[in-house]
Amino acid sequence: MKPLSDNQAHDLLTEARRALGNAPGSTVRADTALKAARQALSGLALALLVASESGSDQVPGVTSPDGS
Repeated sequence: MKPLSDNQAHDLLTEARRALGNAPGSTVRADTALKAARQALSGLALALLVASESGSDQVPGVTSPDGS
């Protein structure tokens, strides 16, 4: 599988956020999970955009998978 560019990754994060829609969950558990997922996806997409625009390899507020 070919690695994704910053733009492609941002687009996929945005699509995932859009796919969740805005409907509330029918239980507190579902609603909490949906709200957290929406917030996380929006935050990751924005942080990726900021890092890309600044030319940084660090995404603000995100720990890299290797722990650094």
